[in-house]
Amino acid sequence: MISGTSLASEIHAWTAYNVLQRNQERSKMKSNSIDGEFIRLLSGTHHMATSFKRAGLQKGDTTAWLVDLSGSNTESEFLEHAEKMNFTLLDDRPHLDIFDASRMGIVTNQNENAAIAHIHLADLR
Repeated sequence: MISGTSLASEIHAWTAYNVLQRNQERSKMKSNSIDGEFIRLLSGTHHMATSFKRAGLQKGDTTAWLVDLSGSNTESEFLEHAEKMNFTLLDDRPHLDIFDASRMGIVTNQNENAAIAHIHLADLR
């Protein structure tokens, strides 16, 4: 589960997932878990604490994304999890109108390209 304002688009999410897969295959993950690595990449940082402040759920957040990094869950399983947590599932998709670039640490442009570039900054050495 990540902040409801942490994704600029579905392409942004898929890019983070693809970089996560590459890092995992090359044993280059900075996080000990794939969910932590996904959040770190979205946040564009090497620092796990910063990444959870940026893309993790924070007090006052009213929306969140349930992200299935395993690719194995069904829609009924998402509904079951949402019901257990007393969530309302929406038909919304990630888009720039709900993306909070400044919270994610992006100080230039609030667009999809800046969000994707931010992912790649997380792995510059």
